[in-house]
Amino acid sequence: MKQILFTGTGAVEVCDVPVPAPLPRSILVQTVYSLISTGTESAALSTYGGWRGALEKARKRPERLLQAWRLVRSVGIRQAAEVVQQRLSDYLVPGYSSVGRVVEASSDDLNVKPGDYVACVGAGIAVHAEFVSVPENLYVVLPDGADLRQASFGALLCVAMHGIRRLDLSPGETVAVVGLGLIGQITLRLLAAMGYLPMGFDVRADRARKARSSGFPASWALSEVDAAEICRAMTGGHGVDGVILTAATPSDEPVNLAFDLCRRGGRVSLVGDVGLRLERPRMYKKEIELRMSCSYGPGRYDDQYELEGRDYPYSYVRWTERRNLEYAMKLIRDGRVDLSDLVTHIFPVDDAKRAYSVARAAESDTYGILFDYGVHGTNNVPAKSQSRRIVLSSPPKREQGGRIRIGVIGTGNFCKTVHLPNLEVLKEQFEIAALVSRTGSSAVSSAKRYGVPIITTDYREVLEDDSVDAVMITTRHASHARLVIEALDCGKHVFVEKPMCLSEEEGEAIVERVQRSGLIVQVGFNRRYAPMMSALREAVGTVGPRLFTCRVNVGPLGDTWSNSPEEGGRLLGEGVHFFDLCNWFMGAEPCSVHATSVGHPGVTNPNVTVTLSYPDGSVAQVVYTTLGNSSAGKEYYEAIGNGRLVICEDFVRFRAYGSSARPPRPARRDKGLREQLVAFAAAVRGQPHPVERPDERAGLLATRIALQASR
Repeated sequence: MKQILFTGTGAVEVCDVPVPAPLPRSILVQTVYSLISTGTESAALSTYGGWRGALEKARKRPERLLQAWRLVRSVGIRQAAEVVQQRLSDYLVPGYSSVGRVVEASSDDLNVKPGDYVACVGAGIAVHAEFVSVPENLYVVLPDGADLRQASFGALLCVAMHGIRRLDLSPGETVAVVGLGLIGQITLRLLAAMGYLPMGFDVRADRARKARSSGFPASWALSEVDAAEICRAMTGGHGVDGVILTAATPSDEPVNLAFDLCRRGGRVSLVGDVGLRLERPRMYKKEIELRMSCSYGPGRYDDQYELEGRDYPYSYVRWTERRNLEYAMKLIRDGRVDLSDLVTHIFPVDDAKRAYSVARAAESDTYGILFDYGVHGTNNVPAKSQSRRIVLSSPPKREQGGRIRIGVIGTGNFCKTVHLPNLEVLKEQFEIAALVSRTGSSAVSSAKRYGVPIITTDYREVLEDDSVDAVMITTRHASHARLVIEALDCGKHVFVEKPMCLSEEEGEAIVERVQRSGLIVQVGFNRRYAPMMSALREAVGTVGPRLFTCRVNVGPLGDTWSNSPEEGGRLLGEGVHFFDLCNWFMGAEPCSVHATSVGHPGVTNPNVTVTLSYPDGSVAQVVYTTLGNSSAGKEYYEAIGNGRLVICEDFVRFRAYGSSARPPRPARRDKGLREQLVAFAAAVRGQPHPVERPDERAGLLATRIALQASR
């Protein structure tokens, strides 16, 4: 299928990608129209492309330069340059509002059938593509005869509607809209339909004229009137009850102007992106409330709601993003909101570059820009004939005893910036046979960069391919064990990122299958292979009572999927790295586990001290915390034993006391990420490697320790 993508340097490309894999409780939709978000999407583009485009984007987002500098300090210039190069070659996925017809549903109880037309919303979901997979909370079924062009505005209608609801006003009250671009024009229409008295202001006279010609006479250019005086004159001297800011400018004037427009006790809803250096006197004397409006409404940015279909209780959250969408479609159906005059341009998907040129030019007659996918009537290619597999080139001819053909399942950032470059360096040992990604679009740039012949959104195609020797699994944690078991059942060797499993039952099932099949499973416990870790272990010695301390100072986590209960929490998700490292360092399994948490214990509290005792009396301790300052570095290791003390700090500094040991050069910042793949290749070929491989038993043991520590 065709999909519009942005390069990391801000250029537009129309690419062939596989049809997306289904999400839980979702529908596959054949897109009829999708809407360009002229502000958001235009901001992601550059004028020139290439490195000039990258510099142009950096000037727009100076915080990105600060991020790059922090990355250099953290991992060094060479690795930072590789990460930046990868990001520049990667694609961004634009689009979040579309309309289309249902092809198939993942469940019979979704109250939708093939052939129904639906309005779809969601960044990364309702994208500019011929087919999209949409979970149940991000679509609504349209009535027969619905205006599909107007229905494609669903996301912007929800944005405007939630901005109105954030004012928490009553019908009959007066609301001013500052910023009469596309969302501002939509907001005026919704205010009128919902019973409010709308007024409009913009710095551009042509936008004010557009509002007046659309039936909103109380709309003015700010340069032509005294906005505050007009608001007082039209409200009996009081000022408006609320203001909705839909402008996009770094200037602080819009938000401070909004305070002048309001009555005492008024409210301001911030929908657009404006400067926020507030002038306290203008806000203080009227006790104005400033409220942020978060996109489409409650549910936005909540994966459990958006991706897993977990609705909020109707009695407690009346207006979720889906219920906002349902109401918006009813207003269009009943003729109470008419957006037909806002559809100013329609382009075929192949003409994407010209469409975005129009969007960036922002002429006075440009508002709603739609992509037309040519789905009209029934005389088009049936959606089910579209493939979840794209062949970009012919695979090289298989040679006896040649390279290991590996399929990569999951192409997230870590895979793109670490595993794929390492597989490319090791191309005498590995051949990347296929990339698997749920959306397909996330694998396109990597496939082109590394010459991978096949992209698919169905991992079973790789598992069932007899020419594939092994798979690399880099998906989210909760899927690891299931994919490992399926791969083994299909006769594939497996390299799986940590954790191998989230439960002992899963781990034991993997161990049983390996014993039965004789296949190789290796877990991504790369720190075993770090040169500094080997030097540290040898310096202290491998016998006698020893103390080994791992301090992991991860810094604030934020709202990350890896620390959710569904994914096992951070200790099970990443802490297993360090439990395995302790076991490898001691060359034994612990005989006891003791853990103490800082604060209330639980899966999502990663602030834990875990002490492991070993049969020879040695003790290892892992301190995993988010409470520190990340500028102090993430990983600190200290080993004591046999009259020696050795320290390794962040794989950069190595100090030995009582020993002359030094790590080999170059060892700085080498965490063993490449060498672990060398060890995997050796294991698949039945060859030895100097570092003991973290196999399925090591993966099970690390998970068992994490679970015991949590308990």
